Amino acid sequence: MNIGTIEGFTRVLGAPKDWDHSKGACEGLPVLDVATDQGPVMVSAWLPSPEDLKALQAGMPILLMIYGKAHPVVSVAVQREP
Repeated sequence: MNIGTIEGFTRVLGAPKDWDHSKGACEGLPVLDVATDQGPVMVSAWLPSPEDLKALQAGMPILLMIYGKAHPVVSVAVQREP
């Protein structure tokens, strides 16, 4: 997956202060901050590469990986706007 730029993004998240760059890049992630009835939400856009599209068409799943030991509330969707 490739990081997309969500229309109207309000900020760009960078690497955590303790990120070990020798283990891989941590690129900036444009996010749109949205107020919802459930509280604040950060929305980012992800674009599948041609290889990702082939894998999806072959039935492969989309994996969401959370680094750390606590799993925040998340949502994954295919849509234009939050």
